[in-house]
Amino acid sequence: MYGYTICEYEKVKAGFPEFLNTMKSLKTQLIAKASADWAPKTFGGMSPTAGQFGETTIMPELFFGQQAAQLTTWEQWFGSTGHQTILYGNATGATIPEDYKLGVAGIALLSKAIRITEIKMQIGDRKIPRINIEEAFAYNKPAVVFEQGLIVDEEEGFDLYAYVQTQGPQLIKLIGIQLNRVPNKLQATNTGTAL
Repeated sequence: MYGYTICEYEKVKAGFPEFLNTMKSLKTQLIAKASADWAPKTFGGMSPTAGQFGETTIMPELFFGQQAAQLTTWEQWFGSTGHQTILYGNATGATIPEDYKLGVAGIALLSKAIRITEIKMQIGDRKIPRINIEEAFAYNKPAVVFEQGLIVDEEEGFDLYAYVQTQGPQLIKLIGIQLNRVPNKLQATNTGTAL
């Protein structure tokens, strides 16, 4: 049910045309859900106007990292080893804040040194099984791309766990789309400012 492919992040589009179908399907499902939940607002794309909700890439400000601090970039510092929660929603109960919905299509590991050997996720009460990413060590900027996208609703729990082998910097990014019910809330912030 939760199939995936490990490949180089920069070659996802060229090497896996199926990814386009996954993204289109994920976007369609996410927009339909948001249109129903946020009615009478309608989808306004990347330039929404009054009465519309907008779209962006997934922003790190919606998450806390391994150091229990709100992220402003996807880069983190892993200060300990072993089984860790490395990314979780920044609202109460490790949930995604109200007014945001996510469509997660994969996870990119963009550091030269990959400090984790396996990952697993929990979205609400859905547990996504462990994924051993040791084969990803052979790739330059590997990505785990899901065969079927995952929707994370507003105020729904999100946890990304990993087995951390070494301490140090790590750049881990969620691949997908984010819908924003209140576009001005997103656009009013300055670069690097937490939402």
